[in-house]
Amino acid sequence: MFPSDPLQAPLWTVLASLTHARRMLEVGCGHGYTAAVMASAGGPDCHVDTIEGDPHHAELAEQAFLQRGLSRRIRVLRGRGQSVLPKLKGRYDVVFLDGDWREYPSYIPHLRRLTRPGSIIVTANLNPLFGGWGSSLPGRQAIRSYLTRLVRDPQFRTYVVPGEWHSISVRV
Repeated sequence: MFPSDPLQAPLWTVLASLTHARRMLEVGCGHGYTAAVMASAGGPDCHVDTIEGDPHHAELAEQAFLQRGLSRRIRVLRGRGQSVLPKLKGRYDVVFLDGDWREYPSYIPHLRRLTRPGSIIVTANLNPLFGGWGSSLPGRQAIRSYLTRLVRDPQFRTYVVPGEWHSISVRV
């Protein structure tokens, strides 16, 4: 688990403003840094659901949210993305994928269902496809499949950010 770069924090304010975000979703909570930034960026009426498969990380994140006064606005959903996403209802304005990239291809039907036209999806952890963390990481084919399907999906417009190896997609 690697925390998000603090220099990327302003991105969430921009995305919240562009989408008038009231609901955000994160897959891969870690210790909760990005979920807290997302909730703050969205303002007092914004709620964040964050999915975390590691029970210890989920507990640490919940404690951090409580200490920061954000526990009423951030809900930690325990489990892997592929098991939690099918259970979610409603639409999200912003989605951040920052979990196990090998699961990303299975998320696409849920991304269609859980977003609306104008929603934005930020996908992290594309490094195994493009390098950056070494060539021995597993999941290269899964990321290739995910990006290929997302780029070809008529419901999304996608851009891969060179150097950062994130993608940004808008639902059309």
